[in-house]
Amino acid sequence: MSGRIGFFYGRSPVLEHGVLHFNPVRAVDMKSPDGELNGEIEAVPFRQGGMEMAKRVGITITEHILRQQRENPEATGAFTHLLHELIVAAKVISREVNKAGLVDILGATGAVNVQEEQVQKLDVFANRVIIERMQHVGQLCCMGSEEIADLIEIPARYPKGNYILLFDPLDGSSNIDVNVSIGTIFGIYRKKSDQKGCDFLPSDALQPGASLVAAGYFIYGSSTMMVYTTGDGVHGFTLYPSVGEFLLSHENIRIPQKGKTYSVNEGNFNYWDAKTKGLVEYFKATHKETGRPYTSRYVGSLVADFHRNLLKGGIFLYPADL
Repeated sequence: MSGRIGFFYGRSPVLEHGVLHFNPVRAVDMKSPDGELNGEIEAVPFRQGGMEMAKRVGITITEHILRQQRENPEATGAFTHLLHELIVAAKVISREVNKAGLVDILGATGAVNVQEEQVQKLDVFANRVIIERMQHVGQLCCMGSEEIADLIEIPARYPKGNYILLFDPLDGSSNIDVNVSIGTIFGIYRKKSDQKGCDFLPSDALQPGASLVAAGYFIYGSSTMMVYTTGDGVHGFTLYPSVGEFLLSHENIRIPQKGKTYSVNEGNFNYWDAKTKGLVEYFKATHKETGRPYTSRYVGSLVADFHRNLLKGGIFLYPADL
């Protein structure tokens, strides 16, 4: 018996002038006389309440950065170039993370980093990709990595600039082998020193957070996202694999006023000071009016814990041990 047995509405992606549009399509399944399904897709306008529902999903990260650059008449394009190259490095890391388990890139190398953590193979790969990708762009005077104790000088054969890039190439590396979300964290400063015959001073990399030109992270999980700010709002972009572009998916992110989650490694409870212990006990106490107890969620990857709390509301703690 032939006839239509089902249909759905969908959208086909088209990248145009830095903006991804979804053209509506309708897929119709037809059953042939022999019982087999024949899928047909036809382009049709998807209407709801008499209005076209085709809409822009998001601009590319490149277009977003360029728009911000145009709003700043003093911009030279140097920072835009720097951020673009960092995004390319993240795409390479994301690709390799997605192959983990299929190629020999899981496990520890046997080395220990400056945080006294076991260095994983993916740590080494991500660190190398960022350094090699960023050292030639001509916008940096130095870099700093969690995996290397000293500041990283730009080789003499490459031009230098006035920015400092600090990064953790792969945060949450202890979770790599168990397929938990991990990420790359970065901060960018502008050089303050002006000493002749010296590309940078240690103080250039030790500026307070308020002096950051930009900061953000890439998170490699069920999807790859970039979240960043240049001081004018926080924006999130999701990597669209088939297009190979980060597309705006979370514009002007605002952490909810109230959350129900706290993230902390309670295994270290006995090493904390009294005030920190009291705060965590407060989170766990029952109090209907304030919605307590709060829910404990701790992954052990700062990017994963922070990202969840940023979107859902909550607090992340990393208390000092006594």
